Amino acid sequence: MFILREARMDDQCRLLELARQLDSINLPTESEEMADALDRSRQSFAGTIKERADAAYMFCAELVGTDRLVGASMIIAKRGTLRLPHFSLDLVNEERHSQALQKTFQYTSLKLRHSIDGPSEVGGLIVDPSFRGHHQRVGRQISWVRFLYMGTHLDRFEKLVIAEIMPPLTPDYSNVFWTHYGGRLTGLTFREAVRLSIRDKEFIRALFPTTPLYICVLEERVRASIAAVGHQSRGAVRLLEQAGMRFLDQVDPLDGGPYFGSETATLEPVKAVQVLKLVSGDLKTQGRDYLIGLEDSREFRAVRARAIVRDDQIAVDEQTVKILGAKENTRVAITPLPSSEKRSSEESANDVNHVHRFSQFRSSDGNRKTAATG
Repeated sequence: MFILREARMDDQCRLLELARQLDSINLPTESEEMADALDRSRQSFAGTIKERADAAYMFCAELVGTDRLVGASMIIAKRGTLRLPHFSLDLVNEERHSQALQKTFQYTSLKLRHSIDGPSEVGGLIVDPSFRGHHQRVGRQISWVRFLYMGTHLDRFEKLVIAEIMPPLTPDYSNVFWTHYGGRLTGLTFREAVRLSIRDKEFIRALFPTTPLYICVLEERVRASIAAVGHQSRGAVRLLEQAGMRFLDQVDPLDGGPYFGSETATLEPVKAVQVLKLVSGDLKTQGRDYLIGLEDSREFRAVRARAIVRDDQIAVDEQTVKILGAKENTRVAITPLPSSEKRSSEESANDVNHVHRFSQFRSSDGNRKTAATG
């Protein structure tokens, strides 16, 4: 069983070990940066950070009965400020007709845009490789706990929430889109650009063209990389889709990975949040899976449990009450977890092709012909 909780300052070494093990850019891998992130998270949960743009919330998944951290995730309360704008490459469709050829063509271009009043973001999702595929689906839990928290604190987040999806990476930790576009514009490696963009995005505004980039002029493999979903990101995308997020027809300017998003209040797990009294009972095989969260003077924490909801109560087994550190009739926030039923062979086949799910604009000749007119 796992306890999902806000990250603490004394988690620094364990989180660094997890981030470095995965060579992750989702979490800091340097001690000073991790310490800053944890302090920022601590103040955010405590509600002492007044500016939404300065707030970020880090969650950990800890194996109960141990001090082992097996996963982490984050919410960034606001992306896009005057100091650090939120950038995207928007997919824009344009239709053109030639009287001489008696043909109509539709072209797709990438247009650089930025916002100084941007959305919230869910990100930072990592799971210890040895716990991927665990029967309790720790990745699903550490992902969903962000929505449970948002549902109880809607006033702390923007009306729109997005997620940046990691695209396929090359063995040398770059990607095709960066190599053929951003790398040529800036002279930076992909890793250098990512690290720099965390604290300063001036180079994007200064060096990236504002004129449209027509996809049809790119090499086929570069076209195929735009909005592609990396193999390790496919599970996260399934969860985001279950939560109600959809592809926004936007990609990241650095790696071409897709942006997913939704209105925060309309996300399925956010809409489903209830505050009920916690009671214990003998459930056996009854009930369904919920995330149950408790926030007190100590910290925010949550557990996955089989439970039954009746009227204004949620009934769980005694072990869950104990692990959560709650008392009978304590009011807790809950949201149902998405189904973890075994996926069909058709769904598995769809996963194999998930990298191409948003490829309607990536035909072999770079444009999509509509019916000829004449």
